[in-house]
Amino acid sequence: MNYKKAQNEFIKLIESNCYEFQAWELFTDFCKMTAISLYQPFLRSEELEKEYLQTISKYKKNIAEIFPKLLSYLAMGLEDKMGDFLGECFMNLNLGSKYKGQFFTPYHISNFMASILGEPIKNKESIVEPCCGSGVMIIARADIIKREYGFEYQNIMEVQAIDVDILCVHMSFIQLSLLGISAEVIHGNALSNEKFSIWYTPKYIMNASNRQTQNHNQIKKEEEKNEKQNRATNDLQIEQHPQPKKITLPCDTIENKLLYTNKELEIFATGRLF
Repeated sequence: MNYKKAQNEFIKLIESNCYEFQAWELFTDFCKMTAISLYQPFLRSEELEKEYLQTISKYKKNIAEIFPKLLSYLAMGLEDKMGDFLGECFMNLNLGSKYKGQFFTPYHISNFMASILGEPIKNKESIVEPCCGSGVMIIARADIIKREYGFEYQNIMEVQAIDVDILCVHMSFIQLSLLGISAEVIHGNALSNEKFSIWYTPKYIMNASNRQTQNHNQIKKEEEKNEKQNRATNDLQIEQHPQPKKITLPCDTIENKLLYTNKELEIFATGRLF
């Protein structure tokens, strides 16, 4: 399914179920539950789990079943091409005028703005977006990096995205996650530096896990080196070498846990979201 058709089906599915709930409510609840579903395999938060169950519980089975379908249209659309899928659907559903006067930048404008930044320096791209909205500027930049310069944006981009509105945080987190962009999406106020919650995309967590693995291997090598020296000198005191610091994953709250299992890291890729 191409991008435009996926968007049309997404919008049609929401509009066809507005007899009991408003489009605004269906859209925001979809974004909330999808964001939680993508993050929960890593975070395992009881609070988020309760929020998800509380949200889905108000819908009858026939309405609840539309949310996985909406996600499938979103995934197929972004698989076809890069774009601000959710931001465009938001505007096409005429939700902008009802939402604090908030409107999302058209993708072609964001694409132009992203193009004038030029080529990534040293094959690396660090971005801070203090008012990220649906993540359109970040998506447009990733699009330019891939199309114009031939780089795999998934391997070179590191993003910090901030927004004061939780819906925008959910929209950005979902789209950046599905596009494989390493991002720290912050629900907070960029002006006052307040942080209410932080959402790390699966790519960000996988990168952190890879760094953990390298760090863990380095620690093991140091230990083996010390053990050999001890055996060679028959000295009970092992010579102390500076130990590499343990790298903690941003969402890892278990103090002694070093690595996520491959199964945990692959949950996102298997599509077991709902």
